[in-house]
Formats: sequence, structure tokens, C-alpha cells
Amino acid sequence: MRRRVQPRKFNVVDPHIAFWPGAFFMGERSAFQYCTWCFAEIPLDAQVCPDCGTNLDDYARHTPYPDRLIHALHHPLSETRMGAIIALGKQADPHTIGALADCALEHDGDVIEGLEILHSLAEMPAGDPLLKAALQRLAEQHPAHAVRTRAQSLLQAHCQADKAD
Repeated sequence: MRRRVQPRKFNVVDPHIAFWPGAFFMGERSAFQYCTWCFAEIPLDAQVCPDCGTNLDDYARHTPYPDRLIHALHHPLSETRMGAIIALGKQADPHTIGALADCALEHDGDVIEGLEILHSLAEMPAGDPLLKAALQRLAEQHPAHAVRTRAQSLLQAHCQADKAD
């Protein structure tokens, strides 16, 4: 008779884990938020970052959303980067190709993030020379085998689509 395995229950409430900016985690409010410009940990009620002087409201109001997403690719929390990666993939703006490839190489230890970046790159318009260069770079330089092989297969599909046109 097979023994039923109980699922693990995680009761993690860590004040050092927060979403961008100052969100809720496991029902508990974070003790801080991140500056949207320099990503320093700042108090929840801060209007201006004490480290870099950025006015948080002005940054949110006057910086275009795609630019904020590209900037979020450098965020210290992988959850925030992943949200930006998915959003940029849905927008399919070719101007973000280089930033996505840079993010994959900057955070090369996160294989899931690298694969999601490739998924976002696959959403970009075919025939863009920047896309081909980014896929080539990831296929050659990324340390994770799964990312390199997926980049290589996307690159081959991209080249076949170019030949068909």
C-alpha cells in the first residue's frame, strides 16, 4: 500500500523578501520597499530615496512603462525581474531585445529566468537582426545548457523563417 505524502507547508515570513515596491508576502507587510531607481532598501513611507534622491512618485508618473520594465530587469529580486520579462515578451517590442539578452547573461545562474527570456524573445517580430544577434549570443555564451540549446533551436527556426521569406 502506498503511503500518502503530505505536501510541505511553508510558513516563511522574512522581512528581507519583498516585491517591488513594498508589497505583501504571506499575509505580512514588508518592512521596507525598494527604490525604483537604485533598488536600495528604503522605508515604506519614503517619498524620496535617501540613497540616490529619486522622487518615487515622479519616477512612476514620468517614466514610460516600457522603460520602467527594462530598468526592472536589473532588480535584485528574481520575482520582479520575471514579471518584467513576461510583460516585455507580451509587448513584443524589438527595442527590448538587447536588454532581455543582457539580463539573461547578467543573471546566468537562474535557468528558469533564462528560459523565460527566450520565451519572450520568441514573441518578438521575426526577421529582426537584433533578435538573431541576441539568440546567437545566448546560444554561445550562456553557461546553462538548457538555455544554450533552446537559444540554438530558436536561432535555427529564425534562420529557416528568413529563408522561407
